[in-house]
Amino acid sequence: MNNPLQPILLPFLEQGLETQNQNIKLLLYKLNSDIFDYLDFESETIYQEPLFFSYFNKSDSSIVQLEQILAGFSCDNKFLVQTDDFGRLYIPNIGWFITNKNNTGLVFYKKEMLLEKDGIKVDFTLESFSLIENTSIEILKYPIPLLEQCFFNVDKKLIEVEIKEITEKHLLHLTKAYQLIKKIIPTQFQLLEKYANKCMIFNVDTYERNSFATMKAAGIGFYNAYQEDYDEVFFVDDIAHQTGHVIFYTLLSNVEDFFKVPKETILETLELSDGTFIEKRDLYVLFHAFYTYYTSLTCLDACLDAGDFDKRQIHEAKGRIAFYINKCYKDLTLIDEEPFKSEENAAKYFTEEGLTIYKEIKNTLLKISKKWLDEIKAFNFSNQPYNFTYSKFTELNPLT
Repeated sequence: MNNPLQPILLPFLEQGLETQNQNIKLLLYKLNSDIFDYLDFESETIYQEPLFFSYFNKSDSSIVQLEQILAGFSCDNKFLVQTDDFGRLYIPNIGWFITNKNNTGLVFYKKEMLLEKDGIKVDFTLESFSLIENTSIEILKYPIPLLEQCFFNVDKKLIEVEIKEITEKHLLHLTKAYQLIKKIIPTQFQLLEKYANKCMIFNVDTYERNSFATMKAAGIGFYNAYQEDYDEVFFVDDIAHQTGHVIFYTLLSNVEDFFKVPKETILETLELSDGTFIEKRDLYVLFHAFYTYYTSLTCLDACLDAGDFDKRQIHEAKGRIAFYINKCYKDLTLIDEEPFKSEENAAKYFTEEGLTIYKEIKNTLLKISKKWLDEIKAFNFSNQPYNFTYSKFTELNPLT
């Protein structure tokens, strides 16, 4: 199955990637005008490293943190590095150094693969960076201090995030999901490998935070595996959803290509019981939501057509499809009250390019809705929380 949006998106994604890369290069040059004596200026992949985005978005970033990132790409030899609370340090493109020195500044000699503290050799075990089997997508299996700024709850307070154990538990499910997408929707998988080439599984109560997708970690898909019964059905859905955000961050690097009005234009507000209002979602956020509905629906639909799910998984996938159809339609009405009859307001919000993407998303929603209508129209979602929960779905829609 092909992704009909891909030919539309590709020119803008390439342009967005170039914008991001040039921004990173400029920031690096401002810090060190000689830096490109040691880095390949023409490389595309170096400047896509997510930790560069994390570094330049963190208020208290240090030269040590930058050198640790550069060590994975530079032809220089000597770098300052820092271990974390567990004695680990991560160098992109190389892997994880496991030491018995917690929160310690060290010197890394790249050519010799040597760590030193005050001129004394420090012993370590090297775990090479891990790729999802048969892909070029890296799984980040331990916490990385620079990414901690992304781990905040709905109240904007930093929270602890469990990564190591949940990754060990679900790596097989994650691998199966990536391989299903690769086999069944190769054009979508190509976007994942190029624009979302790192990922992380974490475990946080969804009432704290559902997603850590952010430009501060552009290129990383974050998957919250907080429910006990998750398997590859969830991961197909969440890979499509979370990497959809990542891809769209790149696409919207030149946001004026898609919107006629400011991206902060509020389209939904939430009325509180005391009569006050809080702003909830703007045009930029809503456009992101449309694309993630699109990617989840197309990936789940394609997997059902391919026949790779068992009976229970088919039931769950159909439940997820129905759930997203309902949510997507509701969000479309925030643009036009009758989205399949009118695009009057949409034409006010979107440029021609933005409207093309919007229309394709609507067409896909309509096509998939008609395709599965007879099987999903009786589903009851009255007990569902914000995130689809299969255990609750089966309470009202038992598997027969």
